[in-house]
Amino acid sequence: MAYSPAIGGYMYKVGDQFQITIEKMANRGKGLGRINDQVVFVPYSAPQDVLMVKATKVSKNFIDAEIVEIVKGSELRVKPACVYFSECGGCHFQHLAYSTQVTIKDQLVKETLSRALGPIDEKVFLSPIASPLEWNYRNRIQVHIENNQVGFNKRNSNTIVPIENCKIAEPALNKALTELKNTDAVKNAEKIELLIDKNLQVHQRDLNSQGQPVMFSQVNRFANQLLVDSVVEKVVRFQPKAKVYDFYSGDGNFLAAISKKLPKNEIVGIELNPGLVRLGRKEIAEQKLNANYVQSSVENYLETVSLNATDTVLLDPPRTGCDPKAMFVLGSSARKKVVYISCEPTTLARDLRLLKETAVKWGLSLRLETVQTLDMFPQTEHVETVVEFSIDKIDTHTTTH
Repeated sequence: MAYSPAIGGYMYKVGDQFQITIEKMANRGKGLGRINDQVVFVPYSAPQDVLMVKATKVSKNFIDAEIVEIVKGSELRVKPACVYFSECGGCHFQHLAYSTQVTIKDQLVKETLSRALGPIDEKVFLSPIASPLEWNYRNRIQVHIENNQVGFNKRNSNTIVPIENCKIAEPALNKALTELKNTDAVKNAEKIELLIDKNLQVHQRDLNSQGQPVMFSQVNRFANQLLVDSVVEKVVRFQPKAKVYDFYSGDGNFLAAISKKLPKNEIVGIELNPGLVRLGRKEIAEQKLNANYVQSSVENYLETVSLNATDTVLLDPPRTGCDPKAMFVLGSSARKKVVYISCEPTTLARDLRLLKETAVKWGLSLRLETVQTLDMFPQTEHVETVVEFSIDKIDTHTTTH
């Protein structure tokens, strides 16, 4: 280790060990500490941990490190419930009490949005919603198979960790996992998905021979109902008189529920995946709902229609966020009600910043009305966020509150 005036501090290399104190949690489920003013990220750490760590990646701006020794553990630490924790890459927060996890995720969303948009009125942030279940909530898992061993990948690795059961999977999936090990699938497959459908039936799918599944469902059906209720309440409270557009509508997680509450409104779902469109249309037909699907990318669809300011817009994109073209269109004119449902705070912040910048160019402003996190993924770094906002004339409100 040597001092480098060029980068204003000490230079470290992979393998170097040093002691740090974790200041807070950062994105990707890692704790943040510092050594000689250089930021260090450490997985499986907790705020106020004093740790001896080893550098695993060194760059100009930060160091990734792993725990060598817990010199003094944080009072926030609890004993992980799973014997595979920190070896299997599926969970990130089992060493923290669940209430602490919810608070940390909520704070990370606040910090991420504030960095992107500037100061936000605290009144905008609603209390976070916890999952009804901390354990055994997942209705879908993907297991890897190699040399007759079945398990999950290690964190940032393709190495398999053999498992007997998963603490966050529903009991029916763990039963199916046990049965799977006694079938020929272990000899022939490399990656298998086990999932529970809406009728609570367990299905098995060979992802190598059959490809990725057509269907997509939220992995936590217990928390998903809370999410749907929250989104529907925001739409119905607005009492829209015009259309409701459900962009990235999937198989209709929100569309069907909104249509039931607003039977006289025209509800339009826009989804690119043809398999999900088929499932959504089938659901609409079976329930005789006043809604319809358009198979299209969101950005292409927005080029063909002219949305009214009174139309309600729902955005529920994948983890990668919305296409920039869609943000340019939506940010270029007034919107009375937009609800953005996100499973990735960083892409949510990016998209809202682009909306804000686009709105300003058109003499408009982005007004955040409510922001609320909902923990769909206990024991992991992931969190769902629902943001309710409008786009108004620039002299009506400030840009973020």
